[in-house]
Amino acid sequence: MCKNMALRNFAVRITKKTQLILVVTGGYFIATICGANAKTYLLVAYLSGSAAVPPNNSDAFGEAQFTYDSDTRRLDYLVTYGGLSTAQVGIYGPAYVGQNAPVLIAFPTPDSPISGAVILSREQGAELLTGKLYVDAHGEGYANGEIRGQIERQ
Repeated sequence: MCKNMALRNFAVRITKKTQLILVVTGGYFIATICGANAKTYLLVAYLSGSAAVPPNNSDAFGEAQFTYDSDTRRLDYLVTYGGLSTAQVGIYGPAYVGQNAPVLIAFPTPDSPISGAVILSREQGAELLTGKLYVDAHGEGYANGEIRGQIERQ
């Protein structure tokens, strides 16, 4: 009888351990499935006068680096440029190369370097990842933009 009781207690402990393992494993599996679509993207835009619409011969130049988290839709940015006397800098779209669009996100300060973060809408996030957004810097005498660069994945 003691032997049967010991076997029963052992079976109960195994069952509780098995249940705990199943719960933990199941939770991990569910978390993995739910987060499977979340991804961090590195993006870049190289700004030049030849990419502006219409193109120009400006000696100004720039680069914008981005990190985008598809789960939180947070876009971190760092924009550096040179050769502009004054600037209004922002993200424009949706538009492909050779097309103009309205400003979506105006960066708060025009002085290089510009850094910060914004939360994009789902639509803006999709446009970002499909190459429909660009960075544009408007310098003095360039109403349509002095330097521009399409945002693309690295």
